[in-house]
Amino acid sequence: MERTIVPKTDADKNPFGLQVPPSRFVADLVWMREPMPINNLLPGQIQVRVHCTSLNFRDVLKVRGLYPHTRVFGQQDCDVPLLDRDTSAVTDFMGTVILFNSKGFKIGDRVIGTCSSGALHSHIIVNTSLVSRVPDECMLSDDQLATLPTAFSTAILSLKHRIGLKQGQTVLIHAATGAAGQACIQYCQAVGARVIATAGSDAKRYFLRNHYGIEHVFNSRDLSFVTEIRSHFPNGVDVIVNSLSGPLLQESFKLLASHGHFIELGKRDVYARTSLPIFDLRQDCSFHVIDYSLHTAEELPIITEMFDDVLDHFRRGLFKPVEPLTIFEPSEVINAFTQGSLGTSMGKMVVRITNSEQPLLVKENNINMKINENSSEGILNC
Repeated sequence: MERTIVPKTDADKNPFGLQVPPSRFVADLVWMREPMPINNLLPGQIQVRVHCTSLNFRDVLKVRGLYPHTRVFGQQDCDVPLLDRDTSAVTDFMGTVILFNSKGFKIGDRVIGTCSSGALHSHIIVNTSLVSRVPDECMLSDDQLATLPTAFSTAILSLKHRIGLKQGQTVLIHAATGAAGQACIQYCQAVGARVIATAGSDAKRYFLRNHYGIEHVFNSRDLSFVTEIRSHFPNGVDVIVNSLSGPLLQESFKLLASHGHFIELGKRDVYARTSLPIFDLRQDCSFHVIDYSLHTAEELPIITEMFDDVLDHFRRGLFKPVEPLTIFEPSEVINAFTQGSLGTSMGKMVVRITNSEQPLLVKENNINMKINENSSEGILNC
């Protein structure tokens, strides 16, 4: 049984969420009606009406069952990747508080946050350790706000908290037109660091030069950037933010200057157990594997701190939304994930949820849902 709703007007009476199919085929994604919520929040929780979410490439891999995971320490086979683990996709969201059981929030507050169990639902319950209230004076649109959590927090986590980036340092950012890459560029420029970058097409390289004023932009698809960087920076670079893999990663490793820092944002070589010669770190260099999703899964206190820091940078005019912003209605969610599967997009993709005024076909869920006695029925608990 199916029904057509308009999310902006009908969502509160007809909650819905995206169901990831057992097939893991993007074409089989479907919106399902979810049971009406029971207003029962634990201390430190808020209930949010999700206005919109943003897609990360990681989310696409999760839906397709391709995102690598390993069991935590203490479990058996802790080094065996769980390639088909049932993990929900899309963690970043922007929404409005409709119920709260925590100080510092009120009904109607705009919030951004991360839901480790997935945010492609009309309503979610989330712990306040994973959200931040959007200041009233913030003029960003809902769509723009939804793009902030993962991309800009990754930049803050990597460059501020992990290595303490300083003015005057030189930073190489690989594949820099993605959301995380652009966020890293903006943090570097706010600090006063010098940015050089790579990108995979002429159009992307032009964007970096024209939009961010980066002088040295090289090709990320082959090893030509190695020779070019060495010719311009014979002593190497202070920081490398990497998302490349294979030989491109290994040759990048050799571009570090003395006392340099290598920040690994990619996952392919990590889970492929790629070996890197520790000899290349001999000049007092450091190597950091950054996994923002691990911080959110463990609900570390630094999450809210980083969200507040990101919003403060926007308030002071030091950050701006990544571009371009590609917006999908919920009825276009298959197109969104299909485009995301290509891994070639610039900027960020946003899927509207309850902000959508477009008709949406929702299927009735006839399967009895398991209800957590400490959560609300039919509302995703993060």
